[in-house]
Amino acid sequence: MRHKKYHLSFWFLLLLSTLLISTTNAQTSYLDSLDGKFALQFQISDNLTLSSFQGATISGKYHLGIRSAVRLGISVGLNDTGSDRKVMYSDTLNFYEDAESNSISFYINSQYLNYLVRTDVIGFYLGTGPTVGFENYESDNNISINDSTIQKVTSSGESFTVGLDAIAGVEWSFNKDMSLSAEYGFKFAYTHESVNNDNPSRQDERKTDRFSLADHYIKFGISVYF
Repeated sequence: MRHKKYHLSFWFLLLLSTLLISTTNAQTSYLDSLDGKFALQFQISDNLTLSSFQGATISGKYHLGIRSAVRLGISVGLNDTGSDRKVMYSDTLNFYEDAESNSISFYINSQYLNYLVRTDVIGFYLGTGPTVGFENYESDNNISINDSTIQKVTSSGESFTVGLDAIAGVEWSFNKDMSLSAEYGFKFAYTHESVNNDNPSRQDERKTDRFSLADHYIKFGISVYF
């Protein structure tokens, strides 16, 4: 039922914007003033809180003209963790684990937006563009019982993703320097992943290739222009 709700919301927004556009005969548009302007974008989440747009650390948009813009989102993730765990099962049995792990991820999402129809405050746009991502992680676990190291487990992996986004959206300019938007889209992606797990008794190497097609549900955002 949740999927149907999002789909109905998208078509309602699309129909509403089309009706507004068809009944407006404005000769100028808010887009006329955005030529050459840059905007930071944020997603409006539950309880009207702002979060990253496109799942990105930073997302921005630059208008190439009154009908076209490019959008770029960059995500960077770093993690370095160390942990110690000690368990005493009895007076004669002590378990100790020393673990370290680190990971890095980097993703770029980009789209070219084309505003097909426009009014004085509303624009309807379509967009498409590539997405590229990379992730890498390593972990080392040393396990000892009664202060004697008996096992060392290491694991590592990396993945590479390349895909294509297709989106459709509506943008409403409620202020000369700010606008609200709602959009829906699809992402087609190819991912190659390799994993290596190594311990004294077994070595496991796996490589996976997969294709995916996923839809992005209704995404509400706010753009701040400079």
